[in-house]
Amino acid sequence: MNLPASLLELPTPALLLDRSVLERNLRAMSQRAHRLGVDLRPHLKTAKCHEIARRATRGHSGGITVSTLREAEYFAARGWKDLIYAVTIAPDKLSRVEALQGLHSAVVSLLTDDLFVTQALADRVGATGGRFSLFIEIDSGYHRSGVPADSELLITLARTIDGAEGLHLRGVLTHAGHSYGA
Repeated sequence: MNLPASLLELPTPALLLDRSVLERNLRAMSQRAHRLGVDLRPHLKTAKCHEIARRATRGHSGGITVSTLREAEYFAARGWKDLIYAVTIAPDKLSRVEALQGLHSAVVSLLTDDLFVTQALADRVGATGGRFSLFIEIDSGYHRSGVPADSELLITLARTIDGAEGLHLRGVLTHAGHSYGA
């Protein structure tokens, strides 16, 4: 591939996009979500770019999904208020989530699939008066994370969240990563 010298001089990693392809793909994704009657919440782990996020959420609620707290901080600092941190939260990161929510008035919804983590969240809100919005992650066949949908643990997690002042159960969430091979 023969690239212009200006492109060869870009510091890497760098994102290079064909705007027409980007717009076509964003339009198709949005139209499909509208046809299905669902809100589009793009995952921005690849784009990591607020300009693309604005385009990707156009015509939808504006909620986004991120894979790192650094991404959550980046997007919250640029006005996003509804974020899902799509990795089961580790208790040692809770102070960072609280700071992010307080500084930017954002809601960072967290994932849990573990009773220890869920209890740590309940203990944290009891001690600090903080608030956390949670999804219970369901394993839909990828076997990387999540609880089986027919598991007693699912009910236990929901009851633990429901019983803790400051925790809010938003619902369940799944990632069908195994579908990539389809």
